[in-house]
Amino acid sequence: MHEPPSPPPDPQFLEATLARFEKPLLQYCLGIVADLHQARDIVQETFIKLAQTLATVDRTRVAPWLFTVCRNRALDHVRKHRNVIPMETEAFEHQPTPAPNPAALMEQRETAHLIRHWIGLLPEKQREAVRLKFEAGLSYQEISEALQTSPGNVGTLIHLGVQALRQRWAQQNPSPRL
Repeated sequence: MHEPPSPPPDPQFLEATLARFEKPLLQYCLGIVADLHQARDIVQETFIKLAQTLATVDRTRVAPWLFTVCRNRALDHVRKHRNVIPMETEAFEHQPTPAPNPAALMEQRETAHLIRHWIGLLPEKQREAVRLKFEAGLSYQEISEALQTSPGNVGTLIHLGVQALRQRWAQQNPSPRL
């Protein structure tokens, strides 16, 4: 017996979803695979999967779905290749300014690199929650669905992660007591 053809994808929804989530997904994926070209491929595969399964995806929960699919594909890629490369994202993050101050730019990059390094040292669940919140801009509910945990646990994970980052920052930049 022949199956009926699936309904055509909704181009407006797909375009809006791509516009909203492509960059956050790319940043998130880049933190896992550490290679911009591989991250782009994985994000592209994620959107292809969305287009293929759009009829079964709950559109009100598309963010957790996207980040879950992207995370799974990225982790599969890392397992398959087992070659973690230090993350080089200066070109990706560079935003041209009218009059850049080279010293300030260098300090900003060094600080961003240091913070990314510290985030990488967090326990896995804290690291994922912090990245989904601050890099991808997801809500606690969306993060809870992507990580398959409760929103309350997401709050705890983010709190503990940020607290650990603050402690490292304080150790790195001790301020004199008044």
